[in-house]
Amino acid sequence: MYLRGQGATRTVARIFLVDDSAASRAILRASLEEAGHRVEEFAGAGEASEAVPTRYPDLIITDLWMPGLSGVQFCRLLRSEPETAQIPVFLVTASEDRRSRFWAHHAGATAYFNKGDTERLLRSINERALTRESAQTIPPPVVHRDGVAERISHLLDTLLLESTVTAQSRALAHFAEEPRSLFVALSDLASSLVPYRWMALKISGEERLHLHCHPEMVQAAEREMQEAFGKLPSTERRVAGASPVYSLADDRPLAQTLAPAPTLQEIRFGSTIVGTLAFSFAMRGIEREDRRLIALLSDELGGVLRMSMLVAEAQRLAATDTLTSLPNRRGLAAQYQHCRQRTGPVSLLLLDVDHFKIVNDELGHEAGDTILQHVAKVLTKLARTTDVVARWGGEEFVVLLPGTSEAGARVAAERVRRAIADHAFELPDLPPLRKTASVGLASVNESKGTELDELVARADKAMYVAKSRGRNRVEVG
Repeated sequence: MYLRGQGATRTVARIFLVDDSAASRAILRASLEEAGHRVEEFAGAGEASEAVPTRYPDLIITDLWMPGLSGVQFCRLLRSEPETAQIPVFLVTASEDRRSRFWAHHAGATAYFNKGDTERLLRSINERALTRESAQTIPPPVVHRDGVAERISHLLDTLLLESTVTAQSRALAHFAEEPRSLFVALSDLASSLVPYRWMALKISGEERLHLHCHPEMVQAAEREMQEAFGKLPSTERRVAGASPVYSLADDRPLAQTLAPAPTLQEIRFGSTIVGTLAFSFAMRGIEREDRRLIALLSDELGGVLRMSMLVAEAQRLAATDTLTSLPNRRGLAAQYQHCRQRTGPVSLLLLDVDHFKIVNDELGHEAGDTILQHVAKVLTKLARTTDVVARWGGEEFVVLLPGTSEAGARVAAERVRRAIADHAFELPDLPPLRKTASVGLASVNESKGTELDELVARADKAMYVAKSRGRNRVEVG
């Protein structure tokens, strides 16, 4: 609303003034009315709360601390309801307590003032002058069936639920070291909050997706998940026995066959996307309460996933040879555990570059490092996607061949030996150098009962037999 004076236009605001002190109300009301505003007084926030939905003020000025419903609680109540969430609220107090400003800010107050600072308060009202359109557009009255006590109770329940979800989400950090355990814990929490058909998690930088659904709809969920995320990772992995999708099945998610398009929720840590959650709901779709809980869950997951990514990177670095970027002994051991989960034969090649000490002694360690990097590239190029190439130490390399019997491993070993012998090792400021390797082979028909050290020990003995018989050859242990 506007009043026109002598050549000027000034804004008239409908103001609710809430304070349990009649003297304080009288002083502030006089200043507000002198500035041309319309003021309605309330001695308590409960009374004002009942009046807001029917008379809808342009601005509310309320004392911070009052008996019964405080100004902080009043502000939170207003912010919790869509019809009143946008009404500006100025909190005022006579206290200089630092925590009062903290409470005001986190309650959603528009501004915070000390009592007596009337000049700054009036200036702030004028700075928030309404446009003509907004001043003339008054939302229709909303009549609440529940009283203030019931609405406060509902708000407190909502805040308690949110704080509990927040605490439980942050507790997921205990599982950050292992993505699968993290997803199991996340599924347990999410399925107790939201009635989804399936839920999927993609952690940035990881190829594997995680899926939680009813056991009867795993295949259908994977198809729908592929539509949501795009092409799924290939089923062929450098990690022996790895699957592109980790499926966690139980009977809590709904086993319905029809649903709208999945809901995707980005998970951020600061401005960085660290993952994505996908939810498929029943035909009724996603409700507002579900969407709010999903948003709250994803907000808290940002830090958890970032921690998980840092742990994964630290583990990767600890399991990787820095010179060749191949798995080291620790990395090979971890991948062999995947291999042992599968039935069938497994073979292992252990090879040693012949006369490697001469290279280091005569050409220097830099030349020796270059040769080792070339050998790593040759082996990686020859390996199948299910094989694992690792640096065992020094000039020794290992090639793990899952699902390969001794006969097939002999062929692979001979291919490796020939490729190294035929390779021209390019060295800086030197003519191409030729090198050979001695290869030891060990195989078992069943990997489940076989330790990695046992296979390596047998292959190591065979490799030394190859060296004793003239080098540049393959022997079986």
